[in-house]
Amino acid sequence: MLYNLNREVIVLNNRLIVKKVVLNALENRSRTVRVILPKDYYETNKSYPVLYMHDGQNLIDKSPLSGYSWDVMKTMDDMHNLTKGFIIVGIDSNESKRILEYSPYIPKKLYKYLNKKVGIPKEEIKPEADQYGEFIVKQLKPFIDKEYRTFKDRLNTYIAGSSCGGVISIYLGLKYQEVFSVIGAFSPAYRFIGKDYSHHIDNIDILEGTKIYHDMGRKENGLMSFIQLKNAKNFNKIFLNNMPESSVMMVLESKAKHNEYYWSIRFKKFIDFLYCKS
Repeated sequence: MLYNLNREVIVLNNRLIVKKVVLNALENRSRTVRVILPKDYYETNKSYPVLYMHDGQNLIDKSPLSGYSWDVMKTMDDMHNLTKGFIIVGIDSNESKRILEYSPYIPKKLYKYLNKKVGIPKEEIKPEADQYGEFIVKQLKPFIDKEYRTFKDRLNTYIAGSSCGGVISIYLGLKYQEVFSVIGAFSPAYRFIGKDYSHHIDNIDILEGTKIYHDMGRKENGLMSFIQLKNAKNFNKIFLNNMPESSVMMVLESKAKHNEYYWSIRFKKFIDFLYCKS
C-alpha cells in the first residue's frame, strides 16, 4: 500500500488517515502517524476511547522483516460488539533511532550493540524515551483529541506496543498515569533495558484503575527465549507487588515467536482484557 505523505491521505473507506508530522521534542524529526477509525465512526456522533500504538507501519501493512502485520482493523471489526468501537493511533518508528526513542535507559551492552550492530555514532547514543513521550502526550494527543471524537480522560486512553515498543509502553504508561490507564506490552524486549529499568518500575506508585497486559512467546529468540520468559515472570512479580491481581494479565504462549503474526493473535486477548469489567 502506497501513501503520498506530503499531504493528508484518506484511504480504506475513509477509516485510515495517514499524516506526516514533526516531532517537536525530538529535533523536529518527521514521522508518519496513522489514525484508524472504528467501522461506525461516520454513522454516529459518539466519542471513542483511543489506543496509541508504536511501530504503526506494521499495524495494517506487512512488516518487511516478518512478512506479517498486526491486522488491527480486522480485529477491531471482529470485536466491535464487545468494544463498541475505539480509535487506534499508530506512530511509525524511526528505522535508525527506534531503539533510542523506545529506551528510557541505555545499559552498556545496549550501547555497544547500537554502535557496532546498528551503526549509530557514539555521540548520538542516548535514551530518548522521555522526549518521545513528550511528543505523544503534549503534541500528538491534543491534536487527536481536537480532530476526532475522542474520550479524553485517562480511563479511555491506552498505550501498547511490541518488543522495544512494549518496553516504552510500560515506561510511558506508568510515567503518565494521569493520561493512560491501560498498558499493552507484547513480547517486551526486557533484555535490552537492564536493572535500572526494573528498579524504576518497581518504585512507582500505580494509580487505581490502571491495567497492565504483558506477554511472551516460548520461542521468541532461540536460546534467548528462556531468559525472555524469566524476565517476563520477574516483571509480573513487580506488577503484582504494586497492583491488584485482577489488573494484571500475563500470557505465555508455547509456540509463539517474535513477530507480528503472533502479536496479532494475542492482540485479541489484550482487547478482551481491556474491556473486562472485573
